[in-house]
Amino acid sequence: MRSPLVPMLSLAGLALGFLAARIEADPGSERASSGAAFADGLRIWPFGLMDSVRDPLAVVTMGVQLYNAGAAPVYLDQLELLDDRGDSMARLPLHGEALAGDRGAVEELHQLMEAVSPDLSHRHNHRLFIPLDQRAELDPETEARMLTRIVAGVRELQAGGAAQLRNLRFAVDLGKVLGAGALPGDSGVLTVVVSGRTADGAAWSARLAHEIGLLEALFGPPAERLGANGPGAWHAGDLHVHNCRDEAVAGCNSCAAESFNITGSFTNAQLKAQFQALGFDFFSTTTHSYCINDAAEFSAVLSESQTLTDPSFVLICGTEISGRETGPQSGGDSADALCALGFGEAVHHMGAHGVTTRKPGGSDGFLDFCDAPINAQSVNWAAVNSAGGFTIANHPAAAYWAYNSVAGIRGQEANGLWGVEVWNGSENASLFSGPYRDWWLDRLREGRLLYPYSGSDTHEAAYNFGATHTWVPGPLTPANLIAALKSGRNYLSNGPFLEMELRGGSRTLRMGELLSVPANQVPPNFPVTLELFYNVSAARPSTLTVYRGTLQGETVIAQVSGLLGGGSAPITDFVPNRSCYWRAEIVNSNSSGSAMTTPVFLRQY
Repeated sequence: MRSPLVPMLSLAGLALGFLAARIEADPGSERASSGAAFADGLRIWPFGLMDSVRDPLAVVTMGVQLYNAGAAPVYLDQLELLDDRGDSMARLPLHGEALAGDRGAVEELHQLMEAVSPDLSHRHNHRLFIPLDQRAELDPETEARMLTRIVAGVRELQAGGAAQLRNLRFAVDLGKVLGAGALPGDSGVLTVVVSGRTADGAAWSARLAHEIGLLEALFGPPAERLGANGPGAWHAGDLHVHNCRDEAVAGCNSCAAESFNITGSFTNAQLKAQFQALGFDFFSTTTHSYCINDAAEFSAVLSESQTLTDPSFVLICGTEISGRETGPQSGGDSADALCALGFGEAVHHMGAHGVTTRKPGGSDGFLDFCDAPINAQSVNWAAVNSAGGFTIANHPAAAYWAYNSVAGIRGQEANGLWGVEVWNGSENASLFSGPYRDWWLDRLREGRLLYPYSGSDTHEAAYNFGATHTWVPGPLTPANLIAALKSGRNYLSNGPFLEMELRGGSRTLRMGELLSVPANQVPPNFPVTLELFYNVSAARPSTLTVYRGTLQGETVIAQVSGLLGGGSAPITDFVPNRSCYWRAEIVNSNSSGSAMTTPVFLRQY
């Protein structure tokens, strides 16, 4: 029998060779942001650094992870931040703190996590060794062996208290990094310098340079649409955010069951400032249900959400529930085998938003993320809906933790599941996921009324992706925001604005609205007009695609190319002789900016 260590060690050697080659070729690079290696095994890893922002004057908390891959301990004296010109911005004393060495054990864990599916390891970004587009697909046996090694390594790391790791947090003045008068498209370099001493007293200094870009502001409605919706505003936010409670080690309340997260995350207060720097107005804190041990711990999350909410920002109290897969399954995922390794059940993940009491799902023990208590999806959505919240099927077609219990899904038509995460930012920050969107469209064809939503699924810092944008009538309050999100008057976008209205006869339907009419009251070929309001880049032409869907599938009814700036596009269509919906997508020429609407639904009975 082949040794399970052979594929792992071969990959580890390849990864180390890749890193060593980069350091040898460019030992003094100031702009590499993939990580750095220095004397006596010290590594500075960029897991807590933001890559882009929209507010060039914000001050936000960021961080790095220090790691000692050597054999002997090193002693940390100071961390210093340098701005884009190389001038000192701030100093953080480290008081000679010792960082134990582990001879590369954690580095090997990171290499293995980059080799296995990123749906499990959350390693879509800040990859250190294997670029995502160069990651080889693994056969199930090889991946299982790697997972076994990762699980054992993280367990050892937990048992040892992660003495070889240190997550450092510090305030970053973006004005000093980006410079005065920075414009969208500009960038600046933040350099992190760590100094210290070896065991025999020799001084050393290590540095990591990281580039931060300035994004365009989120596009608002075109001029012709301003004020058309009455009092209120569009607000952008993230419905899938993990914080320091979702860390296996060195978290604010470490979660042993979160066996693949060792990079370090942030408190919700720190994440709030990061999201504000991106131009967002809300996020939902979705700690895994298995990382919240009891009602008292959940009460702390609820209190924190209330404390951090103010008139300009809402922190929605939520959780990501692990639910039991029941009934006939559609597809499968590799997490089922991982759950079996821990003697648990096959599960899916469901975002629960606007909740006020703990929702159980799994246990906070090593490999217990699939263990009892685990409830079926109908139990979970009923509990959330009865409390005034709503649920979303998260990453439904992922390689791990997919949502396979499709036969039992009931949508809004039965007060069940409310929506589907069709854009998971960790999969692609620039464009919604095709497989996730298609999974959602399959449910619509089965007669389920479900809205599309999005979430970054970040386990580190906040980043730009296709946020959920919702129209909130009146002031931004938790109640108003949750009602708006549930109404479906939403579009998903990483920048462009896209709103849709349908007009027919004397009626106007907005995104998310459902009109039910007797079939015998709809004249044949009844005409309707879809008005698409857009605002996109003036430099990169965009293409608008409008769809009509029925239980038989979707039809493209119009496509308009070459759109620049803001405007509107009227699209004429007719009502088919069956229930249907209309929706739209817009994508720019290099797929770096995109948006999609919630449908308008027409039910004929």
